[in-house]
Amino acid sequence: MNSITDSHRIWTRSGFVDDRHSPSSGTVFVSPEEATGRLGSGAPIVLVLAAGDDPSACAGRINEFAAIHIRFPVFSDGRGFTAARILRDRLGYKGPIRATGKFILDQIALMLRTGFDEFEVTHPATIARLEAGDLAEVPQYLQPAIGEEQAGGGRAWSRLRV
Repeated sequence: MNSITDSHRIWTRSGFVDDRHSPSSGTVFVSPEEATGRLGSGAPIVLVLAAGDDPSACAGRINEFAAIHIRFPVFSDGRGFTAARILRDRLGYKGPIRATGKFILDQIALMLRTGFDEFEVTHPATIARLEAGDLAEVPQYLQPAIGEEQAGGGRAWSRLRV
């Protein structure tokens, strides 16, 4: 199973970085069904979750994965947001979570809030805007999430990005 496209770049909060988890680096990509048989093989194992896959299926060994890639089949499918939040909040996953597939620039700031740290970007216009530092961030949120935020605006549920 391969989550890498022919032409992509990896973006993090620090900017574009080299892809540490590519087939050429010896990384093995597995689905949840294949995962338990491959862990402990010595090669870096990346768990690839498709829309609708249950991240809890590998809960007992979740931190043995070198990374977890969550595939978005279309930009309007929000199940990947939930999967990332479950991985961080409920399962305690500490490694990198990468968004792959179809997502748009406007979603990246919200993906960062739910636990994603890496983004496999293929869209040329999105790459150009990220290179220019044009991340469509929202300074005030109406719900708490992962990250350093403070209460704001006199509303218990409101959060301000710090």
